[in-house]
Amino acid sequence: RAVSLAAATQPDGSCRAASQIDSRLQSRSGSGSSRSTHVGVNKPLTFGIRLEPGKHYLKHTLQIDQDVEIIGSGPSNTTLQLAPGTALEILGEARIARLSICRDSPPEPMGDADVQKAFRRRPIQRHSKAAPLLDILKGSCCIELCDISNSGGSAVRISGAHTSPRLSRNTIHSCREASIIFRDGADGFLVGCRLFSNLSVAIEIYSRADPVVEDNDVFDGRQGGIFVHSRGKGNIKRNKVFKNALEGVEIKQGGRPLVEDNDIYDNLECGIFIHEAGEGRIIGNRIHSNSYAGIEIKDASCPEIRGNDVYSGRTSGVYIHGEGQGVIEDNQVHQNALHGVYVRNRGNPHLIKNRIFGNDECGIFITENSNPCIESNEVYGNGLAGIEVKEESNPTIKLNRIHDGNTGGIFILARGRGHIYENKLWKNKLEGIEIKDGGDPHISDNDIFENHECGIFAHDGALGRIEENRIYDNAFAGIEVKDSSSPVLKGNQIHRGQTSGLYIHSGGRGKIVNNDISENYLHGVMILSGGQPYMSKNRIHDNLECGVVAHMGYAVDVLDNHIYSNR
Repeated sequence: RAVSLAAATQPDGSCRAASQIDSRLQSRSGSGSSRSTHVGVNKPLTFGIRLEPGKHYLKHTLQIDQDVEIIGSGPSNTTLQLAPGTALEILGEARIARLSICRDSPPEPMGDADVQKAFRRRPIQRHSKAAPLLDILKGSCCIELCDISNSGGSAVRISGAHTSPRLSRNTIHSCREASIIFRDGADGFLVGCRLFSNLSVAIEIYSRADPVVEDNDVFDGRQGGIFVHSRGKGNIKRNKVFKNALEGVEIKQGGRPLVEDNDIYDNLECGIFIHEAGEGRIIGNRIHSNSYAGIEIKDASCPEIRGNDVYSGRTSGVYIHGEGQGVIEDNQVHQNALHGVYVRNRGNPHLIKNRIFGNDECGIFITENSNPCIESNEVYGNGLAGIEVKEESNPTIKLNRIHDGNTGGIFILARGRGHIYENKLWKNKLEGIEIKDGGDPHISDNDIFENHECGIFAHDGALGRIEENRIYDNAFAGIEVKDSSSPVLKGNQIHRGQTSGLYIHSGGRGKIVNNDISENYLHGVMILSGGQPYMSKNRIHDNLECGVVAHMGYAVDVLDNHIYSNR
């Protein structure tokens, strides 16, 4: 049965209709509490209350624990206004629809300093003293087609393991605290809502809560969009999260949501920020045009990042630091203003099967004692090196395709190391691999070809072991060593270089053992300007000019090396 109530304003400013709601519910429950109204313990048949257009005033907390409908005539026509400190406490299968629900107290005045604070990251507040407008404690209620705002706190708080409401097609805005809170094992659905202009995060999920959050627009918040922490979960999919003052999505302290198929863009910090041991699965999202990194991972966090399109960020696409980890697989990372992937400060992710291209600086930049595994990626068309390694970092770089870079393929410097094997490096505008400043990598079993300068260039005190590689068809020397560099070159095949196969000069040294150097367009080996390598058991043959050309101070051991069939 529906009860139709017309609003009539009383002299004290309250509305008679809302007081009649209280009395109608009290007559059902037998309760006369001055603070709250408790709807009966034994659930009767569903009944409804229809609020006519106008403003309806609720002076004390109303508790509902049975099947009841409270329906207005549309949020632009019917307003349910709650007094300070009051709430609708829902424990049953209630349905509330087509209302504007708000708090009558204005927000506290904000000076210039307070406005600045509103845009800073706030600490977690698990037990706010401010009452939400709707406090859903049990059951599977339905809240739909409402306009909800609370200038003094949250709009809706959902708590408890047996609480599974459905909130759909609502407009939720201008809340001082997190507008929607899921906590303490609650689940439920937040679907098709618009959440905007909130002073805190729009959606907060924590303490094992596991809701479905889908098809919402979350925007223009003064902090972040969606915040999952303290072992919160959730299925967050097909949302648009944009133009928030902090992150689009933040995950921390064991939060582990599934974030899938969302558009996350134009946020003033990161698209997704995972820190303080955050986890979660980030799958198939479009993350772009954010002011900081598209995805940032730090503080030993270990998420799965798969199948995302991360592009047009104003810094790097993916930023891993502070012992950040995780599996980053099958993503596209492109057109970012700095690096595609930036790993620093003991970052240790596993990058596998990604396409990293068109970024303004490096495709992958690794520094400060970081040890990532970079496997089976395609890295091409970046503004600087495809991969750069420096400052004691020691990555594993294997089975990648690195090509068409605007400088070199891989650049190891400043005591960088790494095991670089089974990669293909081709058509880079400078070297396939460059080593300098004490760089000391192990480079083995790679194909390095058709680069526009050297295949491998070692200079300025470079070290390293270069073994069993196939180096061919490069525009300059297959391998060039200079400036007191001293690498070990062993078991390489150096063929068809457009100048000499091996060029050692300007004090270059090193051990050159058991290499096959042939069919180069100039000399097999050229040693000039004080170069002093150790050469043994090399096969130098079928080069178009000399087998070996050396300066007066260098003596080639012709018995220990096999030099034949050169023109």
